[in-house]
Amino acid sequence: MPWRLIAKAFGWRTATDEDGEMPVLVVWHPRLRRHFTGADAWEHAVRLSVHAPRQDPAGTDRQELQS
Repeated sequence: MPWRLIAKAFGWRTATDEDGEMPVLVVWHPRLRRHFTGADAWEHAVRLSVHAPRQDPAGTDRQELQS
């Protein structure tokens, strides 16, 4: 799956953390204040951006759900 392409469409950006011996890829979003690193960083970014809406049962209040 083209995780990088999908994540970029949702506004995710890349940076490189070069503090250590090996540079680390950092995938971050400017408005979400989230970041991911590692080999599956793009996949995590896409999964956070593309999420199913919460399914509330019809006719119930939020307070009833919290009880």
